[in-house]
Amino acid sequence: MLNFGKKINLFLEFNRRNGRRGIAIYLAAVVLTIILAVALGVSLLSVYQLKSLNEAGASVVAFAAAETGVEWSLTSWISGSYLDTTNYQSACPWDAATSKYICARNIALGDASYTVDASLCGPANEYLCVRSLGSYRNTQRAIRVQM
Repeated sequence: MLNFGKKINLFLEFNRRNGRRGIAIYLAAVVLTIILAVALGVSLLSVYQLKSLNEAGASVVAFAAAETGVEWSLTSWISGSYLDTTNYQSACPWDAATSKYICARNIALGDASYTVDASLCGPANEYLCVRSLGSYRNTQRAIRVQM
């Protein structure tokens, strides 16, 4: 009867004679390939998340610029100095390209800007509708206010 150690030696000798050498290198290469694929996948997801976070920041800045345009129009409307339902046509020049009265165009706020246009709205055109478009980098956000 053979002991356990001799059985293992005979098995290893049989594998070497039949060309089954180098399995460790093959398994190591497969494991490293899988680890590399997982690492590349995780890094790709991280890059996409960083890009979306950057775009979210640009969206907030564009919205803040649009909000600044609304604040400007509300201040002008409340003071009666610039916008109301009777004088906005004289205060805001007509823009044939957009078919609106442009009250403020590309007012710079650092890298951001806003454009404000006005028109009459409502069932009987009794309200003044102000639309402010904020821009930052390649992102635009708009706010519409009915006064």
